[in-house]
Amino acid sequence: MNQSDLVSKLDSFFQVEVFDESAHWAEILSPADLALYQRFARPEFVAGPWNGLMLDCTAEIDRVYLVVFPGQAVLDTILALEVERGAHGALIFAHYPADFEEGGRGFLSISDAQVEDLREHRISYYCCHAPLDAHPEISTGIALARALKLRDWEPFAPHGAGYEGVHGRLGDTAFEQFAERLAEVTDLPHLRYNQVRFNGQTVEHVAIIPGGGDEPEYLQAARELGCDTYVTGQWWPRGHYDYAARQRESLRDLIPTLPMNLLGTSHYASEMVVLRDLLPAWFRSAGIEARFIRQPNPWR
Repeated sequence: MNQSDLVSKLDSFFQVEVFDESAHWAEILSPADLALYQRFARPEFVAGPWNGLMLDCTAEIDRVYLVVFPGQAVLDTILALEVERGAHGALIFAHYPADFEEGGRGFLSISDAQVEDLREHRISYYCCHAPLDAHPEISTGIALARALKLRDWEPFAPHGAGYEGVHGRLGDTAFEQFAERLAEVTDLPHLRYNQVRFNGQTVEHVAIIPGGGDEPEYLQAARELGCDTYVTGQWWPRGHYDYAARQRESLRDLIPTLPMNLLGTSHYASEMVVLRDLLPAWFRSAGIEARFIRQPNPWR
């Protein structure tokens, strides 16, 4: 398949030009990491919205790999698969342009060595962050709401040209039963104790913010909607980086006042559902095979 044709379809469907995240990544990434992107990424990517085709390494592709973060283990898996089949040309469709250490340093640039490996094996890289979070048909929140079988769900939490969150209903469900279901649909063996806050309520009205649900305004919005349960990737950031420290400080007084159960899976686990469940069918309809590549450690 011609890569340009597929990229045009992706750009149009996800409206990548509408979501300008250049200021977001300039704040989150270190100056050294930003310099790396200036050097290896397409000029249209770094001077534009930081969504769309980031690395252009081939003209023809016959497979797409779906990933959340470009961690070393994930990229090594893709490279091994491409070497095995002769490196005919492939595209990585990633939710993020950078790797992420949830309990460590936060967001980290792809390395020069990784970029060279991708180029050598004709593997291009497409990033779809905010456009995938806020799409009205295929989004991280919609995918998780469907997996949890929420009824009458609606969007909330405006984000750019769309909405980042989804809230919906269940029949009254015991908290323990719901927590077990959440772990199951996000492919986790269990939920971590430091991301579980039981507030004594059964689960009926659920708010979902995949990824980093540690913004006070998201939690306040869920409370104003009357939600009894808040589901996210992490509502209490654990990492050793400046943003995590600032968020913990802003949440310290708010969390005890919230009349909601709080449940975190992992940043990765909450956002991989859309890549696993919804996007393969979209790519098949576009005429190309797509494979979801799991991150070995969901809490790294």
